[in-house]
This record gives sequence, C-alpha cells and structure tokens, in this order.
Amino acid sequence: MFEDWSVANVRIDRFPLPCVLNVLPVSGTLEVGNTQLRDKPSMMIAFMDKVSFDASGDQRSEVVERCKDRAKAFILTLNKSDLFYPVEGEIRYSVFYDKLNVSVAGVMIEFTPRERKGIVICPGRTVNEIVYGKREG
Repeated sequence: MFEDWSVANVRIDRFPLPCVLNVLPVSGTLEVGNTQLRDKPSMMIAFMDKVSFDASGDQRSEVVERCKDRAKAFILTLNKSDLFYPVEGEIRYSVFYDKLNVSVAGVMIEFTPRERKGIVICPGRTVNEIVYGKREG
C-alpha cells in the first residue's frame, strides 16, 4: 500500500494482512551533479500483521519479529535490484502496536535510497526535456 497514515487507516480494514505500507514521503533531497539529477526521498516503510486485541506480550513480540524479518528481506532484495546504491550501515526501525484502528503490530524502517541513475542533464536540452522528458514545440 502506498498511502499516508490516515488513508491507510481506512483502507487497512479491507486489505489483506500481512502487508507493507510505503508511507507517502514527506521530505527528501535533490542531488544535482554535473551530469545527473537524482531524487532522494526519505522513506518510511511499515511492515505489519494482524494481532488479536487480547494478545499476550509474547504473541505481539512474535508478530513484530516476523515483520522485522520481512523488513530485512526487503532491504536485501532492494540491494540486489541494482536500481539504488546499496543500503548500508544503520537503518532505524521502530516497533508499533495499535497504531491503526485495526489491531496490528509491526515495524517501521526509515532510510533514504540513493538512485544509481538519475535524470541525465545534457547541454542543449531544455528544462522540460530534462524534467518531463518532453521536447518543446
């Protein structure tokens, strides 16, 4: 799912669980070099699964660990894709319980992927061609 938290909260009732929520980016950076312009959005991705309202601490912890394993697999798969520079070093995660109206638990990871290929900047190309891929006229 690719939504903000409030829309995800409504849609999660009808969404199959476990699921992954790519929270709409709220910030990022644009990296401008001599030949390329790269977008580096700050990403927050939540891995979640259903947990019963009366679940014990051990049961909730088990769900969180499964979600954490999915987050690890996601990062390793992303690194194999070769679309981005490898995600390395410390990756911040936070555990959540009862964040939504549906009883779910999981983990959120936060990182900033760096594209290997950005938009190519060439002399003689207009801004519209560079940004939108369109020739003027």
